[in-house]
Amino acid sequence: MKIIIDEKYHDTRVDRFLRKLLSNTPLTEIFKNIRTGNIKVNGKKTKENSRLKLGDEVYIYDSIIEENPIINEKNYINLSKAEIELIKSSIVYEDEKIVVINKPYNTVMHKGSGHDYGWSEMFKSYYKNNDFGFVNRIDKATSGLVIGAKTLPVARELSKEIQEHNIDKKYYILVEGKIKEKEFILSTYLKKIDTKVIESSVYIEGYKKSTSQFKVIENREKTTLLIAKLDTGRTHQLRVQLSEKNHPILGDFKYGAKIKVKRMFLHSFYLEIKKYNFKLELPLPEGF
Repeated sequence: MKIIIDEKYHDTRVDRFLRKLLSNTPLTEIFKNIRTGNIKVNGKKTKENSRLKLGDEVYIYDSIIEENPIINEKNYINLSKAEIELIKSSIVYEDEKIVVINKPYNTVMHKGSGHDYGWSEMFKSYYKNNDFGFVNRIDKATSGLVIGAKTLPVARELSKEIQEHNIDKKYYILVEGKIKEKEFILSTYLKKIDTKVIESSVYIEGYKKSTSQFKVIENREKTTLLIAKLDTGRTHQLRVQLSEKNHPILGDFKYGAKIKVKRMFLHSFYLEIKKYNFKLELPLPEGF
């Protein structure tokens, strides 16, 4: 199958275009087909973060389409009354361009990995808008602020702002143990391998530099409350760096937490979009 890119998808990332086109396909499967060359741009292998240009030709092997048929854009999931109320209660800001939600912990952003749908599919159905998409993601176990774009141009604009580090995000974190420093910076190198991320204190090919700033808010009997600010936005960045410091996030059993609790205590509470002169801050969640 060959698709020629028109103005609607000009300057769209390859993975975002394919996620929309192959909306019935898990994101992991899309990435796999990009890596193996089953999906090409202008006859050549591409990368998921490459941007499409007007007139580009995207080739998708017929076998992929046969296994993952393209869903008509008017087909949306059926939302229950409870899900509609959950969506409404999650919205903390909305205008004609964006919506910002306070995502509960233990919920997924997208379908895949055993989930038929996530927040992205729910909001597409809620707005009856297949162009809607979240421009940043947080882990299933993480709660807090996530930005949704109502149009593709806004999504591209915000994605560029994220890439250029013009959107600030801060997190409340509870970690195991007491941290003596009042403030500290962790600057290390991270690499994703399968479902986990590993860290190196020195540069190794394939690893990406990752920097986080931390401020201690309160030392407690067995835990420390922190505020973290990301200078880079790598997968599992805060989780891995704090674990390697021997202060894993409370409830993060993937990276060495030991105290038995029912959730991971990582919450995105602050968002600043400088281009829009927009700031939003949530209070410390109950339970923290």
